[in-house]
Amino acid sequence: MADVLDVTDGAVKLQAGTLYGALERLRGDGHVQVDGEEVVNGRLRRSYALTPEGTDLLRTEAARRRAAADRALGRLAAFDGAAVAR
Repeated sequence: MADVLDVTDGAVKLQAGTLYGALERLRGDGHVQVDGEEVVNGRLRRSYALTPEGTDLLRTEAARRRAAADRALGRLAAFDGAAVAR
């Protein structure tokens, strides 16, 4: 949860249930795997790693989002400071 907060510059704060639900879905789909386990303060702590399939999925999704952001930035640049019509 701290890593997500860090990489999004504080824009995304995941709740534990959201994070663990997503990790279990990704694990079930074969996109992540348990990379290690340790007990910290009496609680099991797991670390996860991307599988090769997960790496491919992340690469594809990042490229898709980058392309969408580039299109949005292109549209904004076209306005060149003009008011956006609604």
